Amino acid sequence: MAYEAAVACPSSSTLLAILHAVFGASSKHAAAVSAEVVRGPFWAGFLAGLVLTFVAMFVVMRGLVTSLFRRPLAKCRSLRSLAATGEPVKMALVVRRDLKMSNGKIAAQCAHAAVAIVEEILACKSTAATSPRSALNPVSALWVQWYDAWSASGCSKVALQCPDEAAMMALAKHARQMNLPHYVIRDAGRTQVAPGSKTVVAVGPGPKSLVDEVTGQLKLL
Repeated sequence: MAYEAAVACPSSSTLLAILHAVFGASSKHAAAVSAEVVRGPFWAGFLAGLVLTFVAMFVVMRGLVTSLFRRPLAKCRSLRSLAATGEPVKMALVVRRDLKMSNGKIAAQCAHAAVAIVEEILACKSTAATSPRSALNPVSALWVQWYDAWSASGCSKVALQCPDEAAMMALAKHARQMNLPHYVIRDAGRTQVAPGSKTVVAVGPGPKSLVDEVTGQLKLL
């Protein structure tokens, strides 16, 4: 018994429909092809392959272009969604009052603390970005996420006071237990205080509810 294999070639109308779907019904390209379509099976198959190849290239290129815009937009949406939850992100700077530092000295120590914690978080972020194999641990990843949200929302900070070194170190311990970024400044002792004095602790940036759980009982500076 003999078998016959039949290969069905797309008709001219089918090919024209594909072209219209890609270019639009009024496209000059579709009109030009419809005028030149050869009805023989070889040319119909050749034209079908050409059209399908072009369609595939068109879809791939459109996907690449879309992805270039999707990544930054996704990051913006992520930051907006965090802000939309009503959970602000802030940093608290807690100053020891028993050291009797001048206002200028306090300002300098607070600046040291804020810069130190930001540099620590940016170092984690830079390492993860430049070394594909060095994934951040979950806590550091949270710090980076909170920093990005804090930076995008205006870098909110509050200056608070605590009575002495014991109270300051208790705050640092509590922040560590809460997995919050924190940094204790130890002064060089060139002016006003003894070398190695713990002057300021920075807590955050982090969600307001978490930072307040550590520092909410303190008075404003």
